[in-house]
Amino acid sequence: MSTTLITNGIVVDAGTMRPLDILISGERVESLLPRGSEVRADRVIDASGRYVLPGIIDAHNHPVYADRIDRLSRAALSGGVTTVIPYIGAVAAWGKQGGLVQAIDDFIREGETGSCIDFGLHCTLTANVMEEADDAIPELVARGVISFKAFTSYRKRGMKLEDDQILHLMELVAREKALLAFHAENDAILEHLEAKAVAEGREHPRDYPATHPNISEAEAIFRVLSLASVAGCNIYLPHVTCKESLEAIRLFRKWGTVPTLFAETCPHYLTLDDSQLALRGNLAKMSPPLRKEADREALWEAIRNGEIQVVASDAAGHATAANEPLFAETFRAPHGAPGVDTLFCVTWNEGIAKGRVAIPDLVRLLCENPAKCFGLYPRKGTLLPGSDADVVIVDPGDGWIIPDRNEHMAVDYSLFAGMGCLGRHRTVLLRGAVAYEDGKILDDARRGVFLRGSLSA
Repeated sequence: MSTTLITNGIVVDAGTMRPLDILISGERVESLLPRGSEVRADRVIDASGRYVLPGIIDAHNHPVYADRIDRLSRAALSGGVTTVIPYIGAVAAWGKQGGLVQAIDDFIREGETGSCIDFGLHCTLTANVMEEADDAIPELVARGVISFKAFTSYRKRGMKLEDDQILHLMELVAREKALLAFHAENDAILEHLEAKAVAEGREHPRDYPATHPNISEAEAIFRVLSLASVAGCNIYLPHVTCKESLEAIRLFRKWGTVPTLFAETCPHYLTLDDSQLALRGNLAKMSPPLRKEADREALWEAIRNGEIQVVASDAAGHATAANEPLFAETFRAPHGAPGVDTLFCVTWNEGIAKGRVAIPDLVRLLCENPAKCFGLYPRKGTLLPGSDADVVIVDPGDGWIIPDRNEHMAVDYSLFAGMGCLGRHRTVLLRGAVAYEDGKILDDARRGVFLRGSLSA
């Protein structure tokens, strides 16, 4: 069994930063050693002047559009991500037909043959599969799929669940002690404001955010958490974007009526604002939309206060051509943007390089907490002995500029193109093998494996 020693670095894990060496045996961390320990290894990696982090986990992405899991996983690895947890389901709007369990099986096979990094998955439930839910949810939980997702919006796309369906779904998920995520926006508000905008000829991308106002998100979050309080269901709230939503979350945490409540936001909500729609057109269209600067600052404050547990990419990119015309017909344009490759570097630059949070906080947001939320800890999300040796080695002084696009993706743009960053990952290990080094993916490294979530994690 081959061994690797990472020496002279600052190991950041479990809320600490310590000058330690890491001994890896095969695919696992064998031990954490005092710096300078005289240990033999087949390979020695000198991490002098660098931070040594657990592999990054992107807990929210969609390899169902321009980039499937083969391309998306390569882009992720190039960005320091060693585990992705995508949303998968029999969703007609994603071009997937057939049964729910079959959709999950199909994706696992696709991932095991095409992904270059490890992957879990969340199961997405839409109106067309609700008749299967009673049987499918227990079966999927038994097979290691322990997180599910539903929508309070997008009736016209066949995705919305009504409140009675949501309550039934929550009871099913609660019975299994699993976790239920929601895309939370008020569909009636969205449909009303979009129809009004179209009738008045307001179809430029800059008109889009006003049709998804903060209150539509906050109301849906309040309603979801009210229903979860009745059903006793554990809740995960992805892509939280605004201060009103944070107030709703705080209220339910104060009341203590939801058994478990996690919140997530994304780098674009922490970094960009709604002016991007005037600059980039439909390329910057997503739902919920980019907000105001006051919302961005509220999100950072919530991160510092521990009110947001996870930062994830919500990568859901489409090629530029699919968004044409870029500056008109915005309600016909697809939703979503790329970002799995920039999840780590943008969060590091905006959080660490700009002094908003400490490095151990970033490790909690991108490594430890997502692993704990989705039943992968301590196999993932930490560098404790016995964990998978997923490692990211970061040079904090390396200044660079995000390119116009990621070479591994079909999506041909980045919302962060041209952004100057301070700090860059130089080496990435996946289960003990060097998979990325000095800007290049090493194709003879590990292949990705499906990760079963554990409810006891």
